[in-house]
Amino acid sequence: MPVRIVKSSSSHSVAPVYRRVRAADLPAIMTPGSPRPHVPLTLLIKEWDYFPEDRAFMIEDEPVGPDADDLCRIAAVIHALCERDGVQIPDWIWEHRSVVPLAWDRSCVMEGFIWERTVEHAPPACEFHNVWFDYQFISTERRRVTKDNYMNFVQ
Repeated sequence: MPVRIVKSSSSHSVAPVYRRVRAADLPAIMTPGSPRPHVPLTLLIKEWDYFPEDRAFMIEDEPVGPDADDLCRIAAVIHALCERDGVQIPDWIWEHRSVVPLAWDRSCVMEGFIWERTVEHAPPACEFHNVWFDYQFISTERRRVTKDNYMNFVQ
């Protein structure tokens, strides 16, 4: 487990221990009433990229919770990350499939040009779980879309 080293004049100072975001932790913090319920999922992706040595720990326990859609979202993202990086897919992933199409974030508009592009550029795991996001969402090279590079982004 990572530990933050804290300088202190006290010889008995305790450094807080930080642990990785785990798939099992996500349902409790992806509450629909929060202003940004998608943030925990994006944090998992960032920690997955930054701490490859902790990936198995991050996905070993199955997430459980009352919202089946969130469980499908979590499974789809982890499935896509495992396929992208050659990590063994945990058995619990296969149990979470949505009967209706879902976006990775509850606030995504699921129609129009942007939605069509998202589905067109989605990893194969999205089709299995029926949860949709494009490769950019799990890309290690996330880039900001600007007016100058927009046409390169959509082509």
